[in-house]
Amino acid sequence: MNSSPLVNNSEIPQSNMDGVEDSCSGSEEEWEGMDEEVSLSYQTLCLFCSEVFNCTELMFDHCQTQHMFDVVSYFKKMDISCISYIKFINYIRTHKLSSSEVLDISKSSCPWSNDKYMIPHDASDPLLLFDIEGYIKEKLAERKDEEEMITIPQSRFEAILRKLHNKTMKLKNAQDRIDKMKYNREAAKTVFLCNNQQCSGMNNRSSYQDNKSSNNDEDNYYFSTYDHFAIHHEMLQDKVRTLAYKDAILNNPEVFSNKRVLDVGCGTAILSMFAAKAGASFVMGVDKSDVIFQAMDIVRENGYDKVIDLFKGRVEDMPDPEYKFDVIVSEWMGYFLLFEGMMDSVIYARDKFLVPGGNIFPNRCILSIQAVCDIEKYKEYVDFWDDVYGFKMTAMKKDVIKEANVEAVKPETACCEPITIKELDLTTCQVSDTEFSSTFDLVMSRNCAVTALVGYFDCYFDKDLAHKVVLSTSPKSASTHWKQTMFLLENPVQVTEGEIINCRLSCRKNRRDPRSLIVKITFGKYHNQYYLS
Repeated sequence: MNSSPLVNNSEIPQSNMDGVEDSCSGSEEEWEGMDEEVSLSYQTLCLFCSEVFNCTELMFDHCQTQHMFDVVSYFKKMDISCISYIKFINYIRTHKLSSSEVLDISKSSCPWSNDKYMIPHDASDPLLLFDIEGYIKEKLAERKDEEEMITIPQSRFEAILRKLHNKTMKLKNAQDRIDKMKYNREAAKTVFLCNNQQCSGMNNRSSYQDNKSSNNDEDNYYFSTYDHFAIHHEMLQDKVRTLAYKDAILNNPEVFSNKRVLDVGCGTAILSMFAAKAGASFVMGVDKSDVIFQAMDIVRENGYDKVIDLFKGRVEDMPDPEYKFDVIVSEWMGYFLLFEGMMDSVIYARDKFLVPGGNIFPNRCILSIQAVCDIEKYKEYVDFWDDVYGFKMTAMKKDVIKEANVEAVKPETACCEPITIKELDLTTCQVSDTEFSSTFDLVMSRNCAVTALVGYFDCYFDKDLAHKVVLSTSPKSASTHWKQTMFLLENPVQVTEGEIINCRLSCRKNRRDPRSLIVKITFGKYHNQYYLS
């Protein structure tokens, strides 16, 4: 059946009608040609947008590809007859619905069923004269003969292809990484780990055997955060940190020359290579994170594979060697010095693997605190919640105040001189020293509103060294990736110059997550508990 629009002769211009009368005796082909000419003079407006088409079929195709509206499937699902079709068209034209709104209409609630929609919204709308039943019958027959196809816009099809390509590349990259890890594992077993005669005292135990005691979720999550290169990139770009270690190691060669060195938490093995360059006869780098696979390549790339061996695992899981180490190097410090709890591992390594009187780099650390007036940061973190795009969200403040923030503090915001609240001698301290309480007084140096207390630390390489080095994270020093730890007060506290504020700070590990900290602070009458996690 011809699915072209049916045209009412009364609507054909008179000039065309004259032509029809003159050719009444013409052939059937002439009539068909004129029908086509007449139909082309009527343009069909899309059901859902302003595009117009010379042919109703093209408009329906457009609805399917651009508006995701399949006329055939929809009309079949809704049991739309010739009469309900006319009502449907007038309803859509009247209310100007989107395709998604139409698709949301259920069969039981057809809003166009009212007879008022038999009245044309636009009497000249070609859709009202279209043979919809014939069109649907024809299309259903075509679909029955062919495999059913889903038509989508080209842009969407290209987007799907891009996603498929990206997924394929990710899968390939993942497989490449797996293959590389397998290769490195076998290479490490035969080349790197325990291949040095000095390591024979480890009873040739595979360095890949992780002790069951370390197989817990907290440790696994912690070490996995060091798998990715980004964290190592950040630390290595920290020149203050890295150059302090380089300076302390390379400028004290007498400490390292022909000595055995243990690098706890070696990461990319940068400290191990400093030690090897300073003349160490043997260096053992220890790290549980997967970055040790890259460290193996780095050591070999720089020609230190005859001096440096690497152990994958916690230092607590290392087998007992026949010898001990002369020096321990480790960059173990976390935010507020003690965050991450890695100092425990350094103490363990000292007690088990360091020769009596051996060196530890760094050998002591000092944790300090001072009050600051930083209205800008207070507004950013606390006052922000008073007006969030016209809404009050003050309920958020209590959680904001509980959390310690890592920020680069401007030295000019200081309200007093810093006070030492804890000093740790790495050659003698115990794990229990990482949990402490300190009572102290802060003497205000100016009239201002104290908005926070700020903690930072200094590390010293100075025990029996000809060349002494200090690594400082003070606000007055060059910035490091540790920055400073800011403990915001709930409300600013007004102070005057010379005023003495009685303070107390206690620090302990979070029992639920031993690598995070709980810090309780008293500043005058103000008390709060903070979480560093």
